[in-house]
Amino acid sequence: MQQVLALIETKKQEFANLPLFSFMQNQSIHPKDRLCFAPLIVPLAMGFGELCNYVFREEPTTNKVQALLNRHTYEEHFHWQWLLEDLEKLDLHHCSKLTDAMLFSFGDATLKSRNVCYQLHHHSFQADPVVKFAAMQVAEATANVFFNVSQPVALELKAITGKEYRYFGMCHLHEEEHHHINTPNIVSFFQQIELNDQQRQQALLAVEAIFTAYTEAMISFLDFAKQQMSIQQTKIMVESVN
Repeated sequence: MQQVLALIETKKQEFANLPLFSFMQNQSIHPKDRLCFAPLIVPLAMGFGELCNYVFREEPTTNKVQALLNRHTYEEHFHWQWLLEDLEKLDLHHCSKLTDAMLFSFGDATLKSRNVCYQLHHHSFQADPVVKFAAMQVAEATANVFFNVSQPVALELKAITGKEYRYFGMCHLHEEEHHHINTPNIVSFFQQIELNDQQRQQALLAVEAIFTAYTEAMISFLDFAKQQMSIQQTKIMVESVN
């Protein structure tokens, strides 16, 4: 498992250098604009909740790795509720009708977001628990990077609006940093697991593919944010002329 965990750490460092995170840290941009891609996260966040309930979790089990994954799924599966709450507070409503919401949720804009869940499902459904653990650890690593960047943005917004943003702010970050699966004794347990060749290759493949999917999603978030800002600037210019 050491080789798999080392790859996850390497990929995490690469992930942290994506342009989206520099954009989110740019304080010359209004904090709401730095989170205007938030609607694109909905398919990923809600899909991940379903994966926790129906793919990563397998009960009953006598496998210790699976038992630890099961506990983790109960810590993770409801976080999408905070995202919907934050979308309301941010007033980021791109759709007024159910049909429009469905077209947006399953349209081109959210394709890369949805693909994260497709990759997680592909590499985790009925997989060996150690492979599922590797897939889940990619989700953990990317979340750690993302929410450490979004939390200061949420604080900036709170200073302006007086509202608490639980998904993007400290509430979510605190939950991510205190998952049982990341406690020292559990980390040590996973580090000591010896994988056979098949387990190792499947786990390494899952790590590569899922990190690629998360990376492509972050690129799409930044593209969407820039597009929305450009639309807003054009609208302001037209209104000023009129």
